[in-house]
This record gives sequence, C-alpha cells and structure tokens, in this order.
Amino acid sequence: MRTYKEREEELFARWMEACQVKDGINPEEDFAYDGVLFRGELELLNGCWIRHSGNETELWDNAPCRLLILTKDTTRNGGQEDIREEAALKNNIGERKEPAAGMYRNLTLWSYALLNAVQGGEVVEYDQTPCWDELREHYTSAPIARVNCKKEIGESSIRDEVLNAHIERYADLLQEQIAMYDADIILCCGGGGIIKDFVKNTYLPDLKKFSDAGWVYFSPSTKKIVIDSYHPTARKKQQDIYEQMMADLKAFLKANADYIKNEK
Repeated sequence: MRTYKEREEELFARWMEACQVKDGINPEEDFAYDGVLFRGELELLNGCWIRHSGNETELWDNAPCRLLILTKDTTRNGGQEDIREEAALKNNIGERKEPAAGMYRNLTLWSYALLNAVQGGEVVEYDQTPCWDELREHYTSAPIARVNCKKEIGESSIRDEVLNAHIERYADLLQEQIAMYDADIILCCGGGGIIKDFVKNTYLPDLKKFSDAGWVYFSPSTKKIVIDSYHPTARKKQQDIYEQMMADLKAFLKANADYIKNEK
C-alpha cells in the first residue's frame, strides 16, 4: 500500500506541471507542499524545527477520527515551505523547544477541541483547556492533515478574489487531494466562506448548515462535519472564537449523536 506521502507526491507532480502551464509558476521556487502531517523524527535543521516522515499513514488509516485543515496559502519560511514538516515550535532560538506563536495559538486549540469533541469527549470551557505546550504536543501527534488551497507561496495576506480565482483554476486537483484523505472533520480557515463553499460544491454536495450561528455544517450521506471558521491569525479575541465554535458544535453533537466517531 502506498503511503500518503507517495500519493501526495504523485499528485503534486501533476499540480506543479499545471502551475507552470496556467500561471508560469516555477515549482522549485514557488510551490508549497502539504498534506498529512509527518509523524517521524524531530530535527533542528538550519535553525528550524522540522518533523520527518514516519508512521503518519498508519496513524491516519487507523484513527477513529481524522481532521483535515484547509488554509489559504503559506508564506516563505527560509526554505522550509513543506507544511507536512511543521512542529509548531519557535524557530531560530537554538535548541530550546518553545511553542510557536501566531496562527498556532488558534490552530492547536481548535484541532484539540474538535477532535476531542467529535470523539465523544467533553467540550471544556476555554479557561480549562490544556496549556499551550500540551496543545502543541497534541497537534504534532494526532491524525491531522493541513492543505493550502493555493499552492503557490504567497505573501502575508491574500485577497478573497485572488484565492477564489486560484481555487477555480486548480479545482480538480484540490478536490482530488481533499477526497484522498476521507477526513471526518474538515476545518475551513478563512476566505469568507470560499473554502467551505468549494467543499460543498465539489466534495460534499449535500452539506447543510446546522444553525444560524454558521459554524457547523454536516453531510447526512457521509456523516462528515465541516467547520467554517476564521483564519487562525484572526484578530478577533481567541476566547470568543473558541466559545462560539464549540457552542455550535456541542449543540450539533447533542442533537446528532450518530456523528460521534469513537471507533474505527
């Protein structure tokens, strides 16, 4: 059986070729890799902490609940643009292992809370969630994939119309990558609903909104849950995002216990 890394590499070869034809993108300089996060050895390389490929395929295939995070694009990171290597640790501080700041404050918290809740765990209050270091440890060991909808490396921000145009040009490849993982939870981060709408239009056509709160969507035919959220770098108060997201999810799971994934 092929690993997810092998399957991703085959897909990316076709994707990079399309990038060259459609946008004149130089894949060696401008293409960002992503997918199922690596679960192998941790190494400090050129000042950056990276995770090597390991048992992520076995972990993913045997997990009762799997999370796919869809983000917009990535910026340059000193030659370490492969999202699968991320360790959620601060870089360029020597050998100290300190949790990374920025988007990881939200990303690690949301990942923990969503996987825990959908596996039947308690939805805890914000001030009772694990400490940041524990959240980072969970993020780097749980069955999580992260995919950028725009594979061309970008800048610090991207306009929604640019993101949408890129998604439309590579829709078949992005849909193929999303379907490859068969994730139980899909977390759509930012894009003003563009990412969630793409999931509905190309992958889960029966997707329905649970409540007017607008966080939780669900697919009756597949029992998959989609969360339409802010981008992890959102300036909105972290506690407010967490409480609103989890309140909607808690209500959904209470009304739809058959979506809880507690065994494979």
